[in-house]
Amino acid sequence: MTRAAAIAAAMSFGFVAGICPALAGQQVYVYSVMHPLYGDIGTFTDRIDRNSISTRIDSQLRIAVTFLGVVAFRQDSDTTEIMHGDRLVSLQSVTDKDGQHLEVHGKIQGDRFVVIATGGSYDGPAAIAPSDPWVLNRTGDETVVFTDTGRIIKMHVSGGGYEMVSVNGTSVSARHFIVMGDRQQEVWLDDQEIPIMFRTVEDGTAIDFMLQNVPSMAGGNSADSWKAFPLIRQPSAPK
Repeated sequence: MTRAAAIAAAMSFGFVAGICPALAGQQVYVYSVMHPLYGDIGTFTDRIDRNSISTRIDSQLRIAVTFLGVVAFRQDSDTTEIMHGDRLVSLQSVTDKDGQHLEVHGKIQGDRFVVIATGGSYDGPAAIAPSDPWVLNRTGDETVVFTDTGRIIKMHVSGGGYEMVSVNGTSVSARHFIVMGDRQQEVWLDDQEIPIMFRTVEDGTAIDFMLQNVPSMAGGNSADSWKAFPLIRQPSAPK
C-alpha cells in the first residue's frame, strides 16, 4: 500500500456509538490531523447541535499531503449525522478523495438502517452506530456504518479506564478506549465525554486527531480544567 493510500484508509476512522455528551446548544470543535512523517496535514471540524429531541453532528475533514512542494494526496469530506437519543436515524456524506467522488445516504427504514452509497447498497440493524468518536462511551460489540463509504462492519470496543495522555504538550486525564475492526483505532474522552484526541492505525502508521480549542459549554466547567491547554485554532462564533 502506498503512503497516500494508507492515509486515505486512515481517514475512514470508525468509532462506536454510545450517547453524545448531555450539553445543550451548539459547540464547535477543531482538531489538527497529525501524521508521524508529514506532520500537520489538515483539520477535522465538528459542529454539534443538541435539542430536547435530537443531536446533529456536522463534520468537515480537510487534509492535503505535500511532498517536495507537490500535493501527493488530498481529501475533503462533509458529513451530517442525526441522532435521536443514542440511535442514528440519518447519515449523509460527500467525500472527494484524490479526484474520486463518494456519496453516502443512509436512514432508518423500519427495523433496519439502509444505506445507498457510491460503492453500493448496505443495510444493518436499526441500532447501528456511526463511525464517529463523538458518540463513543461504552464497551462491547457494535455494528458500525462508515460515514465516508457507507460500508457496515462489526467492531469491538474495550478499555475505558483513566490514564494521562499528552495533547499538544499538555498532560490530560482521559478515558482511553480501543476499537478493533478492520483496523485499530483509539479515542480519549475527558470528564465531559469530549474526545480530546483520537487515533487511527493503518499499516502500523498512527494518525492522530488533536483537539485545538475549548468552546464554552452550557452548564459545564470543562474549560476550567483546560486552562493550560493551548487554544491554537479558535473557530468563529456560530451565527
